[in-house]
Amino acid sequence: MPASLLALKRKIASVQQTGKITEAMRMVSAAKLSQTQKKDKGYTVYNNQVRRTLSRLMSMQVVNQLHKENVTVDENNIAKIDYSDVFGLGITLDLIQERKKIKSSGYLVITGDRGLVGSYNSSVLKNMMSLFEDSKAENKDVKILAVGSVGAQFFKKNNLNVVYENNNITDVPTFQEVLPIVSTAIKMYLNGVYDELYVCYIHHINTLSSAFRVEKMLPIIDLDIGVKEAKAHKDIEYEIEPDINTVLTTLLPQYARSTIYGAILDAKTAEHASSMTAMQSATDNVDDLVSSLTTKLNRARQAQITTEITEIVSGANALK
Repeated sequence: MPASLLALKRKIASVQQTGKITEAMRMVSAAKLSQTQKKDKGYTVYNNQVRRTLSRLMSMQVVNQLHKENVTVDENNIAKIDYSDVFGLGITLDLIQERKKIKSSGYLVITGDRGLVGSYNSSVLKNMMSLFEDSKAENKDVKILAVGSVGAQFFKKNNLNVVYENNNITDVPTFQEVLPIVSTAIKMYLNGVYDELYVCYIHHINTLSSAFRVEKMLPIIDLDIGVKEAKAHKDIEYEIEPDINTVLTTLLPQYARSTIYGAILDAKTAEHASSMTAMQSATDNVDDLVSSLTTKLNRARQAQITTEITEIVSGANALK
């Protein structure tokens, strides 16, 4: 067999072997995607319930403050509250009261620990660099908490201030697994390492679509504590033991931890979806390449056969 035909056969076999690997990786990513989606769905139900409970409890506290000087109402009928008068001092106030002067911003950036995930990592890093430029223009110090080795290595290479990193998140993370991350992030905030905390990650929309998201996690500002919300609970009686502030002191950190965990879970879901899509695309490219190489091989064989027939006919004619 001519060398050219043998080379084409070997190349086709090699490409087909690569296709088997990419298809196996696609199936693995699809299985992990299914697991994280299931966890994410359950988490969302839990987190929404905790959020509603917090909003109701804090609205009860606001009811008694509606006619005092420390509560004003903006154009959207939302209560502007001095929480120090409502809840007193302590961790409850620290987690919900915005600080008067923001000197430093913390960014918990979630990336992957490997490649072969399409544009997942590059999209996060590109958007973060743009975000850091904006913070620099506002004269804010940037403190980075990097979750994922890709982000950690990139930020260190660019001489950015990485105050914490964790590269040991599994593909289907549990709450206990990420608890050290969220506890450290909250502790740093309470200790004044930064004055606000944002979680930055790729949000999973569906298998083929995702979007970069930046969410302000600390202080907690996304609770429904407005005038309408407060009045709605004015005539509802709650049985709370031992007292509302003690319950809030326990529930607020729990909500903060679960919200950050939810972001990590969402990011992992988007990573698996991106990996699955990338491997599907790679497998499709393998099929196209094999088809192209097979056509080229068939043409080379046809040319070889035609040449051999021509030589036989020419030899036969020469003997006449």
